Amino acid sequence: MRRLRIAVADDEPDMREYLGRILPLLGHDVVGIASTGAGLVEVCRRVSPDAIITDIKMPDMDGLDAVRAIRADCAAPVIVVTGYQDRAHRTRAHELLVAAYLLKPVKRADLEQALARIAGAR
Repeated sequence: MRRLRIAVADDEPDMREYLGRILPLLGHDVVGIASTGAGLVEVCRRVSPDAIITDIKMPDMDGLDAVRAIRADCAAPVIVVTGYQDRAHRTRAHELLVAAYLLKPVKRADLEQALARIAGAR
């Protein structure tokens, strides 16, 4: 599997810490971490990641709005990690061609599988 450079955004410190710890164990590099949607946009513009993992509900700009803004400069595939499983959020994610929609708490196996699909497609 190809090693991916991944940008991460979540407003929950525990989730940022978990992703920052688990992604290298899965063979990937964390190249940026943000706690807000606007922060994710900045990180992605600065580092041009191979993939993005983002929460939906965050301060100042939600993760899906951030993805929409990022797509102007960066076509990196996106994995959404969220506690929201309602139809409206899933529809918005689908419209943005999100590669995977994972519900919290995120299982290592689900994250690994989603990343393998992305790494295999790149």
